[in-house]
Amino acid sequence: MNTIGIIGLLLAISCLIVLSYKGVNAFIASLIASVVVIITNALPFWETLAGSYATGFKNFAGNYFLLFGLAAAYGEFLKVTGSAESVAKVLFKIFGVKWAPLGALLITLLMAMGGVSAFVIVFAVYPVAAPLFRKANITKNLLPGIVLCASVTLCLCLPGNPTSTNALLARPEYGLGVNAFSAPVMGIIACVAGTVIAGVYVTWQARRQTALGVGYVVSGTDALETEDEKDLPPFWSSIIPLLIVVLVMILLKDRMGATDSILTSLCVAIVASVVLNPKVFFGASKKESILKTFTAGMWSSCTSALLLTGGVMGFAGVVQAAPGFQYFVDFAMGLSNTFNPYVSASVAVNVVAGITGTALGGLQIFADSMLPAYLAQGVNPEAFHRLLTIACCGLDTLPHCSTFILMCSVCGVTAKDSYKHVFPLTVIMPIFLTILCICMIMVGII
Repeated sequence: MNTIGIIGLLLAISCLIVLSYKGVNAFIASLIASVVVIITNALPFWETLAGSYATGFKNFAGNYFLLFGLAAAYGEFLKVTGSAESVAKVLFKIFGVKWAPLGALLITLLMAMGGVSAFVIVFAVYPVAAPLFRKANITKNLLPGIVLCASVTLCLCLPGNPTSTNALLARPEYGLGVNAFSAPVMGIIACVAGTVIAGVYVTWQARRQTALGVGYVVSGTDALETEDEKDLPPFWSSIIPLLIVVLVMILLKDRMGATDSILTSLCVAIVASVVLNPKVFFGASKKESILKTFTAGMWSSCTSALLLTGGVMGFAGVVQAAPGFQYFVDFAMGLSNTFNPYVSASVAVNVVAGITGTALGGLQIFADSMLPAYLAQGVNPEAFHRLLTIACCGLDTLPHCSTFILMCSVCGVTAKDSYKHVFPLTVIMPIFLTILCICMIMVGII
C-alpha cells in the first residue's frame, strides 16, 4: 500500500477545500491541489499536468461544452427578456414576505426543471428574493443553501430533469439503456419528501435565526434592490419557455438520447423566448441583439462554469493517475462484496464526488471506472440510474464546490457563515434521500 500517496491524496483534497473555503479561485486551487498529488505520489511533474490534468479538463469540456453553453445561453435570454424575474416576482407575490424562504425553494426548483442551470438561477432568484428577506429581516446566509438544494438535490430527484448529470448515465456507451425519465415513481417520492423536509428546515431556521438576532445584513450586491421598477414581460409569456423545456423532453424521450433531447429542448426554448419578446430583439425599440445575447451566454459558460468545473475535473484526472487512488477504488469495489450493490455504489460515488467537489465529475469517474462491475451484478438499470443521480450530489457540496463559492459571491455572504445551512440541505439531505431510495428499491417501488 502506497501510504504516502494515500496521505497525499487526502492532503490534496483538504488543500482544495481550505483554499476554496478561503475564496481562492477553484481553477487555481485545483492546480495547487494537483501539484500536491503529483509530488506525494512521485508522478512526473510536467507530463502529468500536460497529460492527466489537461486530458481530464479537455474530456469534460468537450463532452459538456454544448450542454453548459446552451443552458447558459438559454439563461441569458431569460435574463435579458426579464422572463426569469417576471416568473419569480409573481410567485414571490403569491408566497409573500412571511414564506419567502419556502418560495425561494420552490421557485428555484421550477426554474431548474425549466432548464435553467444552478449557475444561472441564482442571478434570477437573488434580485427578487433579497428585498423580501430584507423586509422580513431573514438572514441571507440561507440563500446559497436554498438555491443549491432546489437546483441540484431536489431537481436531480425528478425524472426528466434537463441536467447534464441526469443525462450522463443515459449515454449509450455506458450500456444502461435508460433515458432521462427513469424510475419516475421513486424519483417523485424522493423529491416530495426532500421538498417537505427542506421547506420545514428553511422556514424554521429563518425564524430561529431572526429570534437569535441574526437578521438581514446589507451587502454590495443589494444595489440591485434600488433599481427602478423594470418593464417586465407578462407572467404567461415568461413561463412558456420554462414549460417548453420539459414538454419537448417528454415528446422526444423515446425518439432520441437524453443528451440530444435536452439540447433540442433548450434550442426550442431559446427560439420561443425570442418569438415571445419581439420588442426586445426587433423593431425601433430594440434593446438587445440576438447574436450578442447568445454569445454572452455561451461565453459566460466557458469562463465560469465550464472553466471552474473543468479545472476540478483536471484535478480528478491527476487523482486517477496517482497510485494512491487505487486504494479508494479497491475500497469502494470491496464494499460490493460486503453490502448490497445499491448501497456500495451509493457510497462509492459519494466518495469520488467528495474528492472532486462536483456531482457530475464524481458520477463520470464512477461510470468510467466502476460501473461495468456493478452492471455485471444484475442491478435494475432504471433504479440504478436514478439512485446514483441522487447519490452523487451528497459529498460533492463540500466547501470546495465551485457552485457554492459562486452563490456566496452573488448573495453577498461568506462561505463560513452560509455553509452551516448548506451542509444540512445539500450534504445530509441527499444522503437521507439516497437511503430512502435504496429502501424503495428493496420493496420494488421504482
